[in-house]
Amino acid sequence: MNTIQEKFITLRDISYSKALILKMQLEMRGVNCFITNIQAGDSIVDIHLEEAFSETAFRLLEEMQRGPATDKEVVVKQLRSVRRILVPVDFSDRSIKAAHYALELARTLKAEIKLLHVWFNSTGETFIFNEMFAFQTNLEPVMREMEHQALQQLTDLSDSLIQRVRSERMRGVSVKIDLVRGSTVDSILDIAHEYQPGLIVMGTRGKNRDTLHIMGSTTSKLIAKSKVPVMVIPEGYDINHFYAPHHLAYITHFDDDDFFALHRLMTFIRPFKPKVYCLHIQSDIDPVFDRLRMRQLRNYFQSSYATVDIECGLIETADPVEGLEAFVKEMKIDVIAIMMRRRNLLEKLLEPSLTKQLLFQSTTPLLVFRETNEATGK
Repeated sequence: MNTIQEKFITLRDISYSKALILKMQLEMRGVNCFITNIQAGDSIVDIHLEEAFSETAFRLLEEMQRGPATDKEVVVKQLRSVRRILVPVDFSDRSIKAAHYALELARTLKAEIKLLHVWFNSTGETFIFNEMFAFQTNLEPVMREMEHQALQQLTDLSDSLIQRVRSERMRGVSVKIDLVRGSTVDSILDIAHEYQPGLIVMGTRGKNRDTLHIMGSTTSKLIAKSKVPVMVIPEGYDINHFYAPHHLAYITHFDDDDFFALHRLMTFIRPFKPKVYCLHIQSDIDPVFDRLRMRQLRNYFQSSYATVDIECGLIETADPVEGLEAFVKEMKIDVIAIMMRRRNLLEKLLEPSLTKQLLFQSTTPLLVFRETNEATGK
């Protein structure tokens, strides 16, 4: 863990409100940073960032010191009010289930939900125009009808959610819709870049172990490219028995990206006040090194997130999915958080990652972060 910390500098003893402003300004400039030692109220915190951007941070901090207090209050208010959840839907039962799950999250987060439907995959256009030229004369009314039907379905779903917001008196929750034409994954990424949500929530179709090698699901493609954490609601999840996340398991690989993933995770789960289990899954007979790294991670939690109920441990198992499923059942885990790691093409073809296995097998919602690229920040 020490090799990770040497890549960052720490600005200490900054008020929480100033740290929020500084973090926002740095992230607008593409600088990764995170806040630790957050207590109740406007406490004194630390902010961590890459050493290469220290000069930029110091300059911004000096500018804030000279700025009027009223401006700071406005920015902080805006920061706290911007809570957005993007929900791509295709009107299948699993995507409607995901929309209602997002609404339950929004109830606690006081969030805005945007329902997004990509109504036409542009990859089919070449076939229609080149191979069916005679059909062009009828294409425009057909496309208008497709768009109209998609808009009606999107409006109906939105109305059902809004009705729940009103009948259940969900304060601070709102629902918007967006209908776009294009390639599904690319369109979702474009809207996410424009909308800047804190979370994407979507459903996924379950699969069995015999079909795990089949690649190409919209969900896994989106996770592999999205800078925004993706909450995946499995097809087998029972939305009628929704529980806000009270018990959450974070799967660590002891990577550099753990720090940023954990910071984003803590920011998301703080309103739910859950118990967090930080787990590493391994099959070594003598996991001495893993125990040492877990002890270091536990010390980091104690110093940086003292107010969060966190327990760290190892799962020793020959089958990662079965071992994790047994833990989830025993501890009644509501959400599994995991980092989707970069793997070369050969590894992907020969052995599916734990993330993909969980996507296709688990009935527990997954919160998936994409591993960052240290060289580019992408």
